[in-house]
Amino acid sequence: MRRPTCALFGVALLLAPVTGLPAAAQTASGPDLEAGDRAEAYRLFMLGRHLEGEGDTDGAIQALRDAAGLDPTSGEPLAELAGLYARAGREDESLAAANEAIERESANVSAHRVLGMNHASAAMSREATREDVDQAITHLEQARDTVVPDLQVELTLGRLYLRAGQNDDAIDLLEALAKDQLGYQPSRLLLSQAYEQAGRGEEALATLEETVATGRPTYQALARLGEMYERRRRWSDASAAYERAAALNPRNASVRQRLAGTLIEADEPARARAVIEDLLEMRPRDALAWRLLAEVELETNNFDAAETAAARLIELEPEGLRGPSVLARVFERRREYQRIVDTLAPVLARALSQEVRPERLVTVFDRLGFAYEMLEDSDGAIRVYEGAIALMPSDVRFLARLAQAYVDADRDRDAQDALRRARVNNPANLSIEMIEADLLARSGDVDAGGEALRAVLEGNPDDVRAHLALASYYSRHDRHGEAIALLEAARERFPSVTSIPFQLGAMFEQTDRFAEAEEMFRVVIEEDPDHAPALNYLGYMLAERGERLNESVELIARALEVDPHNGSYLDSIGWAYFKLDQLDLAEPPLRAAAEQLQRNSVVQDHLGDLMERLGRFEEAIAAWERALNGDRDGVDAGVIQQKIDDVRQR
Repeated sequence: MRRPTCALFGVALLLAPVTGLPAAAQTASGPDLEAGDRAEAYRLFMLGRHLEGEGDTDGAIQALRDAAGLDPTSGEPLAELAGLYARAGREDESLAAANEAIERESANVSAHRVLGMNHASAAMSREATREDVDQAITHLEQARDTVVPDLQVELTLGRLYLRAGQNDDAIDLLEALAKDQLGYQPSRLLLSQAYEQAGRGEEALATLEETVATGRPTYQALARLGEMYERRRRWSDASAAYERAAALNPRNASVRQRLAGTLIEADEPARARAVIEDLLEMRPRDALAWRLLAEVELETNNFDAAETAAARLIELEPEGLRGPSVLARVFERRREYQRIVDTLAPVLARALSQEVRPERLVTVFDRLGFAYEMLEDSDGAIRVYEGAIALMPSDVRFLARLAQAYVDADRDRDAQDALRRARVNNPANLSIEMIEADLLARSGDVDAGGEALRAVLEGNPDDVRAHLALASYYSRHDRHGEAIALLEAARERFPSVTSIPFQLGAMFEQTDRFAEAEEMFRVVIEEDPDHAPALNYLGYMLAERGERLNESVELIARALEVDPHNGSYLDSIGWAYFKLDQLDLAEPPLRAAAEQLQRNSVVQDHLGDLMERLGRFEEAIAAWERALNGDRDGVDAGVIQQKIDDVRQR
């Protein structure tokens, strides 16, 4: 295949008049053509080009037709006429002239160029057929035999090769083009795309990085580089590339949106907010910008501002799904689960009535079902997940969630049926096996549940989740020694996974090995200073033991900076203040925790103790009674009843 040198800027038919004198117009087309006719045909050919340049299209057409008539075996006048028609937007006449030229000269480069570019325009449309692509390629391959490479033809052909999946042909063409046209960025951009499409990702990135590093990169090159960094989760590099692209094209909203998104991922919310605010000043109705602003405000725990941004998004897209989904995330972070239901239930009903594609509803089903779970409304969760499975019958996520909802509702047979359906396409899914193990344990066969999870672990030894799942199962069934041994082995296998030392810390705390528990929690915090569960667990452990209470408050406060509405963390800091005898500081978080976690017996017990200390005995009794009616996990019911009796006797 001949070397390439081409360029299609868009896929519009950009056919500028050829400046060189075509060889076919200078030579005799046949032995019987009189010299005078040949000379006159050439004169008319040149006259036609001149008249087009002067704006006399009709005169040019007539001159070229006369030239074609004087030399009936030459295709060049007709090819030139085809190009003229194309430039004038007269597509049908252009194609007719080009085809007539090829009937005279099957290898006429100019005619193949006209036909190839016309088919290329169709081939790049959404409605293109494979025939469109193949015809465009066939003609453009025959249009490459030029003294000076035609960049438009070459680059268009490269794009068509990629469209047809002919990656090797595209790479051969574009590599040669890049060598011939040093510094020509469109060819290098397309070469990078060809490498990536062929699965040669590192070469794709290196080509683009070299293009950007040398010369003056275009906005398109920088934006493309940002996308490649983004796919590799190199957020800082991506944001730097997008920032340069935005500087070159400040009115481009898409690049600013991508820049804001990568800044959020790079944990630079202040810079992201500034970019979004500039974008909204330029485009106040930009829905995506409002969604990104809500993301930034959520990232920085500005929940009221996030709610405002989500509400604005809903105003802009009253029938859309993005606004309600973002608003539900705000409510979720604030643990306002009923507000999630109130927001998403009507949205889901409307979407189902409008037959919205199921894949667009995944997030709505997910968040709505979770909200019902948190409200301990198993029937509501079951309705949501059954609805999801009716539309997506093989979706293992919702089958697992449905099975768990059935378990929570004590519908074990239905749970087993959901698990059987899930196993059809997911025979060794960890989530499914975890639920199965719990069902076996509920039936009294704890060993069988452990064996089921052990089998999953042995089949997936490199999946850290399998190690954690089995350890958690052992812990729930008071097999702490086995859980600790499993986690210690897993820690050696996965030294960088912080969830392993965190779980170890919890196991050590539950077995009264407090020094070892503290050591594990501090390992996690050193690795991730914002690991809220570890900060809270260590802080609560210190408070419960009455040790280093000021440090306890400091640790839990750091956890609350990450997740300020977490009921468990609020209970922890309230309990630490209680132990410090700072009762005025203890009451607000303990009340908030008790309101949020109404069936958590430990939390209600803590509030009861505070109310008793404050002399508010009726409130104390009410809280302790809620503790007795709650989950009773981690409390001694007899001790709580004794406290109630003692207060009543006062």
